[in-house]
Amino acid sequence: MDLHDALKKVSSGISMHVPGHKNNTIGFLSDIKIDYDLTEVPGLDNLHEPEDILKELNDTLGSVHNCYAQLVVNGSTTGMLASVHALNNQSNDFFYIGESHKSLYNALSLLNKQPKQFNIDLLKSGDVIVITSPTYYGDLLDVTDIIVKAKEKDVRIIVDEAHGAHFNVTRNFPRSLIHSDVDVVIQSYHKMLPSFTGASVTFVKEKRLYEKIMHYINIFETSSPNYLVMASIENALHFYNTYNDEIFFKKRAELIEHLKQNNIIVETVDDPAKLVLSIEGFSPYDLERSLRDVNIYSEMVSHRGVLWCLPLLHYGDTYPFQELLSNINQLNIKKIKDEKIDISKLDGKVAVETITPYPPGVPLILEGEFIDIKLLDEFVTKNVKIEGLRKNLEYYKIEV
Repeated sequence: MDLHDALKKVSSGISMHVPGHKNNTIGFLSDIKIDYDLTEVPGLDNLHEPEDILKELNDTLGSVHNCYAQLVVNGSTTGMLASVHALNNQSNDFFYIGESHKSLYNALSLLNKQPKQFNIDLLKSGDVIVITSPTYYGDLLDVTDIIVKAKEKDVRIIVDEAHGAHFNVTRNFPRSLIHSDVDVVIQSYHKMLPSFTGASVTFVKEKRLYEKIMHYINIFETSSPNYLVMASIENALHFYNTYNDEIFFKKRAELIEHLKQNNIIVETVDDPAKLVLSIEGFSPYDLERSLRDVNIYSEMVSHRGVLWCLPLLHYGDTYPFQELLSNINQLNIKKIKDEKIDISKLDGKVAVETITPYPPGVPLILEGEFIDIKLLDEFVTKNVKIEGLRKNLEYYKIEV
């Protein structure tokens, strides 16, 4: 099977994962034609120094939240790399709150730094806090007091809100931290809004900092930005500004009830567009595999449960909702066999590369730390993709 065949197979399934257009059934991405895959010819502006239509789009994006904004085609990773470098100086420290994405660690590794676990007593003027909220699972962190106290110490704050681009879309969704006293908010439009993968926006409160971040975005971002991705950001912005959540909440309630009728335990979280599923007598990994057997593709699975990213259903969508309900009825949960992979010889070794289960992309063992295989057992036996594991096995010449 080649890539084209694999894409055809998976895209024919029912999407409960990102991107938010759900196999082009949410939003109106069909309005963006493949012919629009162009380059910076006269009339199309330049993303690295926007002065015309792309500046207008940035201004429109920023006006929604009263910020400066820059659309990004390389995903929120670019926004994080640029923001960290823009706020770095020789004497400051970076602290993290929440489960930070690997992009933060990678950004700091280029500066020969590592993020430190947050401690209010260690903060000094010029330090930076990176808050990851919401989490991958849709949980919100209560950071209101922390933001106030940090600002009293003249500390800068970056918010990784990659999974919250749909916040504030209506009053029934959570409030974005962009409306608090933070400096930078980075959102992945593609995760929950109907836009192409890689579509992201970096929001900045101050013009001087915005210009500094733009300097680094121009370093880290491709010099050949994709106009289809940029057009999809504009498309998603229109979707955001005109969204009516009536159908979403009606069908969400119907879906939750239907899952419960099929003996699936449903955990609701702070973000109404996320559900966490489990079933008594089986592991979440059994459930996720069985869902794929009935052509339902989930976002991720861990010991907590199977994560579903719900479609932002709307008038005129073509999402296969009734097919989803029908396929849930056909579920036949089976236990999957654990993988028999022996990595015991890695125990106690120094990691030569950071080890990161993906998704969610949160580092488990950093380069230079001692490897504790107890942290890896669940992921290995359940055949979860682990970035960096193979490199460590090869370095220590361990065959599995």
